[in-house]
Amino acid sequence: MDRRTFLQTMPALMTGLPEPPRRSPVIDVHCHAGRGMHYGAKPDTADPWTTFNDPRWLLEQADAAGVDRCVIFPITNRTYERANEEIAEYVRRWPERFIGFAKHDPVTEAGRIERLLRREVEEFGLRGLKLHGIPTAEMLRTAAELELPVLVHPPRVAPLVEVARRWPAVNFILAHLGSFASRDWREHLAAIRAARELPNLYLETSAVVFFPYLHRAAREVPPEKLLFGSDGPLTDIRVEIHKIKLLQLPSSHEQLVLGLNAARLLKLETASR
Repeated sequence: MDRRTFLQTMPALMTGLPEPPRRSPVIDVHCHAGRGMHYGAKPDTADPWTTFNDPRWLLEQADAAGVDRCVIFPITNRTYERANEEIAEYVRRWPERFIGFAKHDPVTEAGRIERLLRREVEEFGLRGLKLHGIPTAEMLRTAAELELPVLVHPPRVAPLVEVARRWPAVNFILAHLGSFASRDWREHLAAIRAARELPNLYLETSAVVFFPYLHRAAREVPPEKLLFGSDGPLTDIRVEIHKIKLLQLPSSHEQLVLGLNAARLLKLETASR
């Protein structure tokens, strides 16, 4: 067979080959973007989680880590109306890459959160709520009515567990396996126990320093209850996703943790890539 004949027959030959395997989407449920309360401060004079987290830097990390989509929300501000608008702007600019969550302060914005959150969801298309501290009744009523997941970084696990028990219609995602940077390993244990008990409490994996507790969560918590998060971009997405790989989960469980659980909670399309 000469070269021309071979090239002419290639399309027919290729149609008989099996399709390459598809992979499930990878979704990082804990990322920050935008301007904070100290935006514009001189370098090294303000905490980096209060200045500016560049969404393009976040995208570079996500690309390097093989992450398809990132849930983004504001860094630290005193109030969050403008910061949430900025998040919505990033989602409009990169709709295939970013999923927006609103962030609110239960103290400084008390009494206004219901009105603001409804607008942010219904007009801006944000899909969840992030907060530090314990959510208030105002936040929870609105989240329940709008069917929003609530990603929470509380000071302690126990108060959030009580809230989750009283609000079974709201899905709570407990950040950092209950303790940022494993500051208190006992909080990791409390988070694991609670996730086993409560159907509406999920665990997120970002910034867990003591790896044995992440490994324990993967063993003891149903795989449907664990979600990959990085706390990027200051915590490197590439490092955080490697921790999940080190767990050596069965492929079906790893796919749940890395993206399918998030897609289910957020009601996203789950087509493999």
